[in-house]
Amino acid sequence: MCGRGVRPDGVELAEAIEAELVDEPVRSLPARHNLAPTDPVGVLWRDAGRRRLSVARWGVERPRGGLAINARDDRLRGGMWRPMLMRGRAVVPLRGFYEWEGPQRQPWYFHRTDGGLLLLAGLVSVTLDALQTTIVTTTPSVDIGGVHDRMPAILEPDMVDPWLAGRDDAMLADLVRTAPEGTLRRHPVSRDVNSVRNDGAHLIEPAAPEPTQVDLF
Repeated sequence: MCGRGVRPDGVELAEAIEAELVDEPVRSLPARHNLAPTDPVGVLWRDAGRRRLSVARWGVERPRGGLAINARDDRLRGGMWRPMLMRGRAVVPLRGFYEWEGPQRQPWYFHRTDGGLLLLAGLVSVTLDALQTTIVTTTPSVDIGGVHDRMPAILEPDMVDPWLAGRDDAMLADLVRTAPEGTLRRHPVSRDVNSVRNDGAHLIEPAAPEPTQVDLF
């Protein structure tokens, strides 16, 4: 599951993501180092055949209520996901994402080893009043290191056009796959990230090691 991330600012998005149309609200998006469900996020999608960069709400409304912030790759061909897979594929560019480990809920920050943006496979739903998006998840790579049993489906730049425009199920299935080993790097971060009220670049900095208890005799 991918439920918290780091959003680059809109100026960086507009410069880094090739799009024929860039909606004006994109450029005013501030960076967010503790992106949470229902927050706005930049998405690249195809609108009438053209690549469009827009702002969407993170979370797709389920038919019976609630929000789906992730879509499992092994369920895309059924239920509510099938129409979006056929007509609403998207890319969600993030700087990185967080996952939590163990009963102590230690947060880990994951980002690209090469320092680039993560281009995450996503789906969009167009409603009357908003664009909604969800992030596709797949089986984890060794880079996740047992922290979680799912990970976002990461697209390389040459996979973006086939993902956005593809129609063949077999080809789409090949694009949504576990990222190769070495794609991601991770480090533990402060538990301040546990509260969505906290924000700031300090959240992605490596956490200071906890002091070692020394027994005195």
